[in-house]
Amino acid sequence: MNPVIIGNATRIYALCEFPSQVPRYVGKTIQPLRLRLVAHLRSARRGPRLPVSWWLAKREKAGKQVCIKWLETVDAGGDWQERERFWIAKHRADGAALLNLTDGGEGLAGHRFAQAHKDKIAAALRTGSHFNCIACQSEFWRKLSAIKRGHSKFCSRQCANKYNKGGFRDAS
Repeated sequence: MNPVIIGNATRIYALCEFPSQVPRYVGKTIQPLRLRLVAHLRSARRGPRLPVSWWLAKREKAGKQVCIKWLETVDAGGDWQERERFWIAKHRADGAALLNLTDGGEGLAGHRFAQAHKDKIAAALRTGSHFNCIACQSEFWRKLSAIKRGHSKFCSRQCANKYNKGGFRDAS
């Protein structure tokens, strides 16, 4: 008979090579472990984006099996992040080549992006182009959103006013 767990208890699990049961990934879920394994496999089939998905897709393509192993249950309200970090650290210390990108817990805690990756993100965010101001001929940069609104003729509001109104009006 299966025990009934009240609340959203968190299960810490390991995805393992089969039949050796060498852990390759440690994670957490509130789902039954069988459903979490199915979700991992579905993600791997859709187009792997994470190392664990690449590993699962490769194993499935080769006809090799994986297993999911229960490590610990953390009661609702417990510190599952600390327990996940514990299990990741333990398996890494035991020599397991884990595919986890972080040291555990929610988000990207402990993950360090390579400089090449940071540069790629910066380049993707840097959308837009250089223009020459039609009033003063100086070169300026505009973001893509400003270009789409038609704000790529003038380098500043002063140049726009000067060009459109024939100069600045004196307040005196």
